[in-house]
Amino acid sequence: MNKKFVYLAAALMISGLSMAQKKELKDAEKAVKKGNVAEANAALKAVEGVLGQATNDQKIQFYYLKSNLAFQQIEKNQDFDANVDRMVEAYKEIEAIDKNNKFAKQANEELGTVASKVINKAIEDNNSSNYKGATKKFKQAFDINPKDTLYLYYAASTAITSKDYPTATAYYKQLIDLGYKGNESYYTAVEKATGEVQNFGQDSKMRDVLVKQGTHTDPKLVKEESKRPEIVKNLALIYYQEGQYDQAEKAIVEARKANPDDTNLMLTQMDLYLKSNNMGKYEEIAKEALAKNPNDDLLLYNLGVTSYQAGRMEDARKYYEQAIRINPKNENAYLNMAFIKLQPDEELTNKMNSLGMSAADNKKYEQYQKEKKAIYRDAMNDLEKVLAINPTNEEAIQTLKNIYRALEMNDKLKALEAK
Repeated sequence: MNKKFVYLAAALMISGLSMAQKKELKDAEKAVKKGNVAEANAALKAVEGVLGQATNDQKIQFYYLKSNLAFQQIEKNQDFDANVDRMVEAYKEIEAIDKNNKFAKQANEELGTVASKVINKAIEDNNSSNYKGATKKFKQAFDINPKDTLYLYYAASTAITSKDYPTATAYYKQLIDLGYKGNESYYTAVEKATGEVQNFGQDSKMRDVLVKQGTHTDPKLVKEESKRPEIVKNLALIYYQEGQYDQAEKAIVEARKANPDDTNLMLTQMDLYLKSNNMGKYEEIAKEALAKNPNDDLLLYNLGVTSYQAGRMEDARKYYEQAIRINPKNENAYLNMAFIKLQPDEELTNKMNSLGMSAADNKKYEQYQKEKKAIYRDAMNDLEKVLAINPTNEEAIQTLKNIYRALEMNDKLKALEAK
């Protein structure tokens, strides 16, 4: 076969493909302009079938048409989240080819218009407690402009609020990988008409102009502290709550480097060591916590709780006593102290139920009965102190009623039931 003929045939084939792509693109462009979603999607699908042989300009036009169709639907407030995602995906394809193309610039302008809508809807969702919706939209705001890492931070925060821990973990990890610190500075002023603080970002000139014009007052430069310690701390607490103790320990150690005096982190770390039965480490952190906060009754109470949960009753009692000594109005310390004192009651009841009818058994029964009553009186004192602090504490009320019945304190029982 003549080589020239082969080349000519190949050229004709390529020309034919190019003509087909141009026709498909023109049809898609018309359908998108009409705004008929079903027709436009069908036309775009036809273009997608020949996209492999398309030029870069044709590919960019195709992705722009996809983005523009989604943009039109957003303007009509239809299927908002899905169409924002379509615009973001389409623009990423465009950007990977040539972000200076005329269609790329149009797509970017439309995406910028959508960005403000996304942020406003994210704030609306957050204010109406639709935290899952807010998480989705804050993440979209970040995807639209990955330089706005603050929105990824907001997405992680709202995910925490909605207890979507896997999503929060993924976003926190991404923030750490991006080196996000969040210690930003921005200019503010109070708008006189509304009394609200307006954030001008980095635009100090606009803020100053408005202050001079008299529409704004109280200009300030706000410097926020780094959010990195909070991010690491939240990661540690998520791992801990999800039972991923190895990951939690690494994150807590890291978090405590940034927050060495954070009592909650210390307690979490101690509880972690209790769960893994690492009592040496537990004691070490407990001593450190007490050395830093020797007069913190809440810390002592929490130490009592962790000791109680670990079955270390004497340690728990000691911590509750110290908490009460520092703060005689520590309601929960009194309540838990009463429950510790009532612990032997079940064992005594079981012993009494196992006795026979002999004289020796009757004697033992009387002895156990005396011990039970002594326990009840001891716990009763703490429970009455609870009610002196908080007369509506339901746990204390119900337990006291049972004790008054057991001790045949009918007057006290009637008085409590009358309240």
